[in-house]
Amino acid sequence: MIFDKKQDMQRKLKVKAIADSYNSYQVEEKEKRDWSGNIYLGCVAAILAIAFFS
Repeated sequence: MIFDKKQDMQRKLKVKAIADSYNSYQVEEKEKRDWSGNIYLGCVAAILAIAFFS
């Protein structure tokens, strides 16, 4: 793919050696957790609980 704009994006990678292999590695990308869905779910649950008990 060809991009017109340069993207400055740094990824966090974790490199682990594969057991019982010679010179082989597994590369995993560390992902940042997305808490926004959990926050919205908690707010909706709190609103429903307040509506139920009042």
